[in-house]
Amino acid sequence: MKIIGKKTGFSLIELLVVLLVISTLMIFAVEEYRRYVEDAKLSRAKADLDELVKAVRLYNIREGHNFQVATFSLPNLGNFVGTYLEKEPSKDPWGNFYLHSPEMGAVISKGPNGKAESLSEVASGPSDDIIARYLPESFFIAAAEYVDANLNNVVDFGDYLELRFSRPAKLNNPVVVDFETELPQDALGSALVNKTDDPFIARIDFVPPVGPKIKLGQTKIYPRKYIDSIVDKSPKQKKLKRLKGVTIKKKSK
Repeated sequence: MKIIGKKTGFSLIELLVVLLVISTLMIFAVEEYRRYVEDAKLSRAKADLDELVKAVRLYNIREGHNFQVATFSLPNLGNFVGTYLEKEPSKDPWGNFYLHSPEMGAVISKGPNGKAESLSEVASGPSDDIIARYLPESFFIAAAEYVDANLNNVVDFGDYLELRFSRPAKLNNPVVVDFETELPQDALGSALVNKTDDPFIARIDFVPPVGPKIKLGQTKIYPRKYIDSIVDKSPKQKKLKRLKGVTIKKKSK
């Protein structure tokens, strides 16, 4: 009687199947590791940006003027390092310096592709920039303060309003009819709108022949609808939004 021995080892097909399974698992493992590394880089960039934003905010408050440095590299920063930052800022996880845009009110990483699309007016397609803002993204009147320039306790010629914006503003020859008021209406008279040295502030000067009728603590001011004479200074300029009216108050000394 012929005895048939037991089958030993793997066939070629079985080996190929095993290799295919191992290769598939390796592909998933490599992809998962790549995602983990990218997520770690994004997390580090966001943490760095948060630290820089806090430093810029503190600088703006303490110095009384806005931080203007565009690139967070040591030669540009002077005593910003040591006063507002504990140490020299590192580059982002992709090897680029962090950027600062006073016009956007933001600190920026160029992201994985190393291009600052968010700072370009002509950038096309989605941006992979990572942005941390210290100013509101919307552009609106944040405050309206009356200044009694002639110190006679009467709202009249020679006095003025300071309009504070949420973002740095560019004035394209605005006129008084670019603004509306209520309680009462047409309370600005024949005023002139002027820019100041501070890009966050515009000044409305009360001049003859028509005097102001403002009631402090009651009169509200709005930009008119579709105003285009005041825009922000960001690369993709925003028009001044018409939100609920801002009450005009006397400026505290």
